[in-house]
Amino acid sequence: MINKRSLRSSRRKRGDGTVKLNITSMIDMFTLMVVFLLKNYSAQGQLVTPAAGLMLPTSTIEKTVGEALSVKVSRTSITVENTLIIDSLDYKNILAQKDFMIQPLYAVLHRYAAEAQKSAKLFKTDFSGRISIQGDVAIPYNVLTRVMYTCGQAGYPVMNLVVYRKA
Repeated sequence: MINKRSLRSSRRKRGDGTVKLNITSMIDMFTLMVVFLLKNYSAQGQLVTPAAGLMLPTSTIEKTVGEALSVKVSRTSITVENTLIIDSLDYKNILAQKDFMIQPLYAVLHRYAAEAQKSAKLFKTDFSGRISIQGDVAIPYNVLTRVMYTCGQAGYPVMNLVVYRKA
């Protein structure tokens, strides 16, 4: 016959006295903290890299660049989001035309604006109408004004000219 008291005392003495730490919950907690910090981390402004062969003008402006559609105007071409829109042949026609509207550029920008407005409506946000223009220092003034006019007519009234900041 087994004594009840010895049975209870044997149950209590089962452990060897060391406590094992379960680190699974700690790893979960640290993972959540890392994800939270990465999600909430934001750098000031946006990293903008000029197109190859493009020399941006310098300015003393202090405003940082936000996220916007990118138009790059070089001495021989115009690109939107790294897609060539106006090649060197069409570029010469822009210099000679009297109309301010650049039709091929307008068609592309209008399509981008329509898609952005659909997305804004779908996500219940406002369409910002922001566009950033990177223009080479050597482009003619009339080309820059025509590009700006076309951007405004296509639904992008908020234009930022990307420049290098003077030190």
